[in-house]
Formats: sequence, structure tokens, C-alpha cells
Amino acid sequence: MKFKLLGVLFLLFVSCSDDDRVIDDLALEGDWVLSNVICYCSFDEDVDFSLTTINFSSSRAMVTVSHESENIFFRENGEHFYGGQANRINFSDGSVYFFETKGEQLTLTFEDNPDIADDEVTYVFVRED
Repeated sequence: MKFKLLGVLFLLFVSCSDDDRVIDDLALEGDWVLSNVICYCSFDEDVDFSLTTINFSSSRAMVTVSHESENIFFRENGEHFYGGQANRINFSDGSVYFFETKGEQLTLTFEDNPDIADDEVTYVFVRED
């Protein structure tokens, strides 16, 4: 009887597919262009946020960041693995962002540390054509 129970549990475990996502990131898939940064900071009037682009690959759990200017927004250039749960993205450096997609807009909001004043920052991206 124990072997039958173990067999059933094994089949249930094996039958779980990759479609059971821990993070609801399918809406992130594709290319995004930074359109605005909202924070307790200031930028020169001529800052062109659109020189920063990101690409989410949910199948690889990776975001690729590209900056075409000397300004670095969001993360360093390159590929970054991510994980998370529901609408939270975690990176290996311990940073966490809440994400929300509405139509062609993606909002990433840094999960601030209550012990650090003025670390709130929100990145607004639009889907690249």
C-alpha cells in the first residue's frame, strides 16, 4: 500500500508542468523602452530615458538591459537572471521590484527599505514597436 501511495505522489510530482509559474511574468515578455523614472531625485531636462531598453525572456528567467548613453537606469548593461513570486521580481543582488503591466506600459517599482530614506523609485517602460 505504501508503494502505491508513493507511486501516486511521484506521478503527481512529475506531472507538474512548467506552465505552473511561480512568477506571473508572461506579460513581461519582449522589448521595453524606458519612458520615465519617478523618484526623489532630479534629472537634467535633456535626459533621454528612451536610450535604456530592456528585454524580458520569461522562458530563460532573464532580463537583458541595454544603455545607449552614459546614464545608467534600472540595472547595469547585460543579462540578469531573476526569480520571484506573483508580481515581485527578485535579482541576485537582493533587489526586489513590483511589476504591473497595463496595455503597452510596464511599471517596475523598487521595493524600498523602510530604514533608508528616499530610496523609492519607479521605472515606467513602454513596449517597443
